[in-house]
Amino acid sequence: MARRLFEGNSPAEGDRILYPGCGGEAPFAKAVEAICREEGYPLPSGLAVENDPGLAEQAEGLEINHLRLRKVDFLGPEMAEEGPFDYVLGNPPYVPIEGLSEEEKARYRSSFQVAKGRFDLYLLFFERALSLLAPGGRLVFVTPEKWEYVETARPLRKMVTGGGRGSANYHVEEINHIEEDAFPQLTAYPSVTAIRRIEDDAAPADLATRIRTRDGTSHRTQLPSGGESWAAAVRGKDLSGMETGLTLGDVTVRVSPGMATGADAVFVFSKDEVPKGLSPKWTRPTVSGEELTHGGASNPQSVFACPYRSDGTLPKESELGAFGEWAARHRERLENRSCVQKTGKQWYAWHETPPMQDILRPKIVFKDIAKEPKFWAERTGEIIPRHTVYYLVLEEGVSFDQLLDYLNGPVAKEWMEAHCQRAANGFLRLQSRVLRKLPVPTRVARERQGALAL
Repeated sequence: MARRLFEGNSPAEGDRILYPGCGGEAPFAKAVEAICREEGYPLPSGLAVENDPGLAEQAEGLEINHLRLRKVDFLGPEMAEEGPFDYVLGNPPYVPIEGLSEEEKARYRSSFQVAKGRFDLYLLFFERALSLLAPGGRLVFVTPEKWEYVETARPLRKMVTGGGRGSANYHVEEINHIEEDAFPQLTAYPSVTAIRRIEDDAAPADLATRIRTRDGTSHRTQLPSGGESWAAAVRGKDLSGMETGLTLGDVTVRVSPGMATGADAVFVFSKDEVPKGLSPKWTRPTVSGEELTHGGASNPQSVFACPYRSDGTLPKESELGAFGEWAARHRERLENRSCVQKTGKQWYAWHETPPMQDILRPKIVFKDIAKEPKFWAERTGEIIPRHTVYYLVLEEGVSFDQLLDYLNGPVAKEWMEAHCQRAANGFLRLQSRVLRKLPVPTRVARERQGALAL
């Protein structure tokens, strides 16, 4: 990363370098000193920022000649006036929104453009570091690759590919996807990103980005602007010919994950071990992702204990009958669920209220995480998928079989491999938000389109 920072951009006397969240060992600062010594470069004046008292104390004891340490919050107001820097080098902390207090979330949302939705702290480090970068300066960060395509990072993608005349903007010079196990304690799919700050009137003619992949290949691409996902461009997929004007979201009533009960150990049984009194009125067949892999959706081996009526309403406790007698044996466990404690749900309800009028229809089901996308038909409309299974319900007039064949075909597979988020070991996350954007051929919806024309 330090060598990439100086590639075609070696330091000169008076240059400044910033190390956000330097850590106790300050490895990036050590690397910079080693490279400058080896290449005969003058050492830039370095500022390391570390807010953790223990790590800051450890860093203070290091013998790093070019370094000054500030024990402040890199995202706080103290840093806003510290720039500009000719170089920024670091590994921002990965802290999801669940790890932040309500006060922190409110403060960050009021101070940072990229603090939208369920933001991660490393996105804010990007924004602050970029704001401190001098014209012509370069930033090199290692982060999870998912900022290239997740919806939460849309404002950051827009920031580094947009910019108006006369205002500062940026060129994403390179994205290098490094080994999956580079951080053994994390499943991060890390990438190293190099970004240069430019002025509009000095923008180079070629703003293509060099992409290095984990299989050792590389290519150059033009990243989409406006914040949209970079996934297809980064993965070298030209899918522009797929656009039909129709998406999966247009031809489906619902693309959703299956039901979470908050206590599957209580509510789910093998179909051969249903407690007496529950079947058949108080049970529904169900299927998990693991069961899909081994048996598809035609013969589920599990059932839900289900208190809900076919219209989705929940009976009063006095109307539960045999279900209530069975559930009472597990009442303490069910009352301790967050949906009861925090949101006031009935103690015998599921964590999520099932949309029975949609879910009890013929549907196409698929696993939420898969090595390769695969879709199964659930034609009976009787099965309620569990939370490891997603399902899609078709609009009237859409051909079930044609859509199923298309989803299992090579064109849709290529699109999903280009756009879906990566999980561990090369698996794909088949998220409904992404799949709704999948282009579909018009032939699957001819009857629906004809009906709309009438």
